[in-house]
Amino acid sequence: MTDLTVHLAGIQQFGDSAAKAAAQVATAGAYDLAANVAALTPALGLIGADFLAAFAQAQTNHAQSVAELATHFSSTAVAAYETAANYQGTDDATTAALNSAAQGTVTA
Repeated sequence: MTDLTVHLAGIQQFGDSAAKAAAQVATAGAYDLAANVAALTPALGLIGADFLAAFAQAQTNHAQSVAELATHFSSTAVAAYETAANYQGTDDATTAALNSAAQGTVTA
C-alpha cells in the first residue's frame, strides 16, 4: 500500500478557482443577442439579411457553448468541494474509530 496525502485546502482552493471561472465565463457570455442583431440591421439593410440570420445563429450557438462551459466550471467546483468534504469525513471517522479502539470501545 502506498501513502496518500491529501491537502484539503488545495482541493478547496481548486474549487474556489473553478467557481470564480464559472462566474467570469458566465458574465463574459451574458450579452444581448437581440441588441447586437438590431444594431447591425440598419447598417446592413435588406441586402445583409442573410448574413444577419447566419450571424444570429452563430451568436446563439456561441452563447450556448459559453453557458455550457460555465456549467462545467460550476460542476467542477461542486465536485472539488464534495471531494474535500468526503476526505475530511473519512479522516474524521477513521480518527474516531482509532480513538475508540485505543480506549477499548469499538464503535460500529
